[in-house]
Amino acid sequence: MIGPDAPGATSNIIEFKNIAPISSGTTAPFALYVPTTLDPEVSETTVNAIVRYSGVNDAPEDIVVNIEYAPAVITTYNTAQTTTYQAIAPASFTFPTTVTIKKGEREALVPIVLKTPELDPSISNAIALKITSVSTNDAISGNFGTVIYSFPVKSIWEGTYTYTITNNFGTIDGNIGGTFTETGVKLSTVGPNELYMQYLWRTYNGYAHYRFNGDDTQLTGITAFSGSNLAVTINEVILVDPVNKIFEVRWTGLGRGVIERFVRTGD
Repeated sequence: MIGPDAPGATSNIIEFKNIAPISSGTTAPFALYVPTTLDPEVSETTVNAIVRYSGVNDAPEDIVVNIEYAPAVITTYNTAQTTTYQAIAPASFTFPTTVTIKKGEREALVPIVLKTPELDPSISNAIALKITSVSTNDAISGNFGTVIYSFPVKSIWEGTYTYTITNNFGTIDGNIGGTFTETGVKLSTVGPNELYMQYLWRTYNGYAHYRFNGDDTQLTGITAFSGSNLAVTINEVILVDPVNKIFEVRWTGLGRGVIERFVRTGD
């Protein structure tokens, strides 16, 4: 408990500050964040984690905070949540193992420097950091003394597209209207080699996910969601052009046979 009047309470605790919305559920053993999507063409990316003196007071003196890399935490999280995050190799990033919250202040930055080209875009890269000790008698937070940061590598397919859909086999859907083209459709990275498009067929509430193989030369899967996950059959991958960022696929979902064509027009 934090507060000057509660019996046994502490005025302040040391913890990691939220630097992005928490991506893990309330039952997860540790808080997980996705602070940013990494650009594979940028050699180094710095993400500032923050340790905070949380509570009633500012730091009454310089507070030295010791931090360690804790990859075993990721294993524990995966087991509890049935996820597949993988600890980033220590040679692929750096961070300070000691930071100081200055007297009269509340926060100190923990710059994490990631060597993006060394990360595997086909896995869920993650770093777990743990506050191991502090130079004062302040308590370390039980909820936010250890945190996990996930860093998806931006897919080469992320960007803005001209999207064309044709519904000409299977069930003919009057809402799709045979064929239409829409510009400015965004594909966003949501996981290893996986892209998200809002609105299924740009017609129904929900979304579609498009998964590519490790070197982005083949479309390997589609997820269609509108109220629930729909059964999907990929009938034919017509074209995957990673140089010009064009792909076209014929597939069936909910009985509707569609051809979707994506032509990238910008970031």
